[in-house]
Amino acid sequence: MKKQIYGMLLLSLMLFLCISSVSAHGADLTDDTMIIANETNGILAKSIVDDMGLNISVYKFTSEGDVEHQLEHASTNPNKRILAIAYQDTVNDYLKDHSELEDRVIVSEDDNSSISSNAQKLVSINVGEESSGDFTTPLVVGLAIGALVGLIAGVALMKRKN
Repeated sequence: MKKQIYGMLLLSLMLFLCISSVSAHGADLTDDTMIIANETNGILAKSIVDDMGLNISVYKFTSEGDVEHQLEHASTNPNKRILAIAYQDTVNDYLKDHSELEDRVIVSEDDNSSISSNAQKLVSINVGEESSGDFTTPLVVGLAIGALVGLIAGVALMKRKN
């Protein structure tokens, strides 16, 4: 009876150790192509991109911390493109420390001509979506690890029966 309990505890421990880690940063629920706006220029930006027929979402932010949080999501999501028409100083400061975002984050003034020209630039940015569908490597590694663990467990069970 104790061997069964120890076996279950060992199995539970192995399953616990095999669980992949989850980022505590949280899920990003915003669209990949977006405009960072505030209360004063959000409606203007939305009307401009709607009139142009562009598929860009406009998000109104209320603090610099929220903007920095969104930029952190952009650094982990290679498909995210951002046009910042508000909180330009915050975005510029963040871009100084994270130069890898400079090709996907555009800082713009909040007048009609700047928003429309930079929205066109934002949509034309190639984010390299072709690499997001590669699942071959994780599949092969998972199969190899599964076969190895299964082989070891099978050998251990067969020795235990004898």
